Amino acid sequence: MALAEQAAAEGAIALSWAAATPSRDHLNLGDALSPVMVALVAGRPVRHSPFRAATPRLAAVGTIAQNLAGGEVHVWGTGCSPWIKPQQPEADRLPYVRPPGTRLRIHATRGPFSEQLLTARMRPWGRGIYGDPVWLLPRFYRPRIRKRWKLGVIPHLSQLASAALDSPVKPELRCFEVPPELAGEVRIITTRTAISLAAMGERLDEILACERIVSVSLHGLVIAEAYGIPCLHFSAGRAADLVQVSLAPDQALDLRVADLYAGLGLRSRPAYRQPLAAAPDWGAVMAAVDRAWSPLMLDGDRLLRAFPLEPRPFEPPVPAQFWCHPLLGAIALQHRLTAA
Repeated sequence: MALAEQAAAEGAIALSWAAATPSRDHLNLGDALSPVMVALVAGRPVRHSPFRAATPRLAAVGTIAQNLAGGEVHVWGTGCSPWIKPQQPEADRLPYVRPPGTRLRIHATRGPFSEQLLTARMRPWGRGIYGDPVWLLPRFYRPRIRKRWKLGVIPHLSQLASAALDSPVKPELRCFEVPPELAGEVRIITTRTAISLAAMGERLDEILACERIVSVSLHGLVIAEAYGIPCLHFSAGRAADLVQVSLAPDQALDLRVADLYAGLGLRSRPAYRQPLAAAPDWGAVMAAVDRAWSPLMLDGDRLLRAFPLEPRPFEPPVPAQFWCHPLLGAIALQHRLTAA
């Protein structure tokens, strides 16, 4: 059964994404935006499908393509890691190889490096259809948000001290240290949220309330770039400095970030490097963002045309009612991740 036939028969689009589990009390904002974006673009309900399944399904937001196995999977804006984690925790990671019995239909990938991993070929730089579906979010949700902070700083989830919803960053990571006198200007924001659409909206609005963003998190950058918020990748380095980072895959500090920007035809992108164990000069960080960032031309129309089903974008309600729209409210955000 093809994806369109499956969606028509079930009345919902089967989508694989990194959902919350019964043992976890939180979401990762970037992952959880996957069903939101598909519902917005398709104008139809979305249901969760496991990564490993025999039935047709769609994959969209997230670095998840390396986890997909079995059946026919339509890839739209998805990222792929060059490594997979074996089911045995003590085993070493393995290079990505497409699992047997898995048919991938590539409509768009996050960038050229993901495309190369999934198709075993490399197009001329920037010639494929690339982009993160979250780029399209401002077409549906553009609230008027008062700027509250001069700078938002977004760590990666691996840099948090625990698995708790409200976990701070690890204390040894002084690169996120904010002195009391700057508490009203510099905001540490994590992409971890409670399991609800309202909580997701509050976290997104928190990011939009920043004049600038520096982010370790990929989707901190995706959201900032989509909404035109000046931003830089905040990466580890021996000395605090504004640098121009090559996006070549063998030189990239973070392949996910390189994949995203290389998909726009770029060969380098400015970043701010900061020693992990040293407190930053936040004034210098903000000055670097102001000096180095330039807005990107995000071709959302091309990504929208690549959607594997007929796009039926719905007219968004006023922002105050956006997250309680019935189409979004029907999304179940927490699942048992078993094979189907």
